[in-house]
Amino acid sequence: MHKVRAFQSDPVVNFARQKAKEKIERCESGADSDSVCDVIRFVKERYGVGESWVVRSLARYMLNTVRRHGKLDNAWLVDGIPRLGDSHAVYMVWLEDGRYKCTCFTHTYGYARRAKVCTHIGAVLFYTRQRRLDETDKKD
Repeated sequence: MHKVRAFQSDPVVNFARQKAKEKIERCESGADSDSVCDVIRFVKERYGVGESWVVRSLARYMLNTVRRHGKLDNAWLVDGIPRLGDSHAVYMVWLEDGRYKCTCFTHTYGYARRAKVCTHIGAVLFYTRQRRLDETDKKD
């Protein structure tokens, strides 16, 4: 088992999950309409995921668990969070032939994740969308 980092403690993860739920509610009610809301709508429509999946993906993103892979284009590293069911310290997500893939596909229950989409990929979707917007803002 890997060393638990501060952001992985149960209270911190539970807080992030609660904040993610609140954000989803604000997006769905129309109270918010930002890039995070855009990603929520996109993943629900594109992948047909439920609220629990969106909460876990958004919580991962909010906990700042995603970073670019230093050596590969179109690849990211996502820190594992045991409270969210992870058994590995880090997962790699990459884009190949227009599809996102994750190393969790080769781990326990990977066959089920491969058939749908994992929350590691979900966190990367939130991360990449926000990065694109940040880069656009810098150019303006």
